[in-house]
Amino acid sequence: MEQIEKRNPLANIDTSFFHYVERRKNVAQAHMENGIPDYAFALDYELRAKILKIPHFYSISKKITETMVAQEMQKMNQEGLAVGPNQYPDIYQMGVECAKRLGIGIPNIYVLGNPNMNAYTIAADDTSPMVVILSGLIERMTPAELKCVIAHECGHIHNNHAVFKTVVNAILSSGSGILGFALTAANLALMQFWTRAGEITCDRAALICSDHLEDAYCVNGKLLSGGILGRNDELNYEALRSQLDLTLDNPSRIYEINSDHPSALRRIFAEMAFAECEVLYRWRPELKQPDMQVYSRKETDEKCQKLVNILDNK
Repeated sequence: MEQIEKRNPLANIDTSFFHYVERRKNVAQAHMENGIPDYAFALDYELRAKILKIPHFYSISKKITETMVAQEMQKMNQEGLAVGPNQYPDIYQMGVECAKRLGIGIPNIYVLGNPNMNAYTIAADDTSPMVVILSGLIERMTPAELKCVIAHECGHIHNNHAVFKTVVNAILSSGSGILGFALTAANLALMQFWTRAGEITCDRAALICSDHLEDAYCVNGKLLSGGILGRNDELNYEALRSQLDLTLDNPSRIYEINSDHPSALRRIFAEMAFAECEVLYRWRPELKQPDMQVYSRKETDEKCQKLVNILDNK
């Protein structure tokens, strides 16, 4: 009887974990430019470079953040609900998809009972990042919109905002508290300007991970409306543009300088600018429409810089 040769279909394929890690690393590196994600808002990194020049800021901030991470993790395990494959698996899967798309590790995700519409990330460089989503936000977002929120938070992780973001927010919220006593008014203003620029970077991560680009716009639309929007087509972009023009022409816009986020109105149009950027379609070529005109990252950054510049909107 002729013996049938048994063949392993995987025999000629390297299925080792090392090969998997290297392949993922190569995919992630394809979207890095000088160690920076290719979609990052240039102003984000320019301002952060200036913050790093503040004597001892980073080393002290890192130690403070490590303590805050431990405290926040304990708080979440006591008061929140850890998301995982068997606990809110749909939210966990959103985190998996966003992390895989951006090429980062899957963050720890917690849901915290709180009626406010907010989410945030806290981490030290050498500590597993933690994303906290308030229940008020989950209640008002569609699943596709919630995925954009998680992607935005993953953007903070991908762009190494963790130590900066955590400590800067603590400084700004405490006024002359943590580190604040040692910082000049100019440095505090610099930090506020940076946090606004960093949000633009992370909104771009949301677009990259979105199922539909309009989902990302609608997240900011709901932040404007308190979550009452029900469908994406309820956002009238012409009306929003007129509303934005009113804010840009109003001298009272100077009061926005005290905010650590650009207004949701500004963010929608910064997202729409990135939706015409060639960088987005490196990540998501299937979204590009035939004969679509796209702009360079530099051109897109210039548009976005005008949108976030509170002092001069011309």
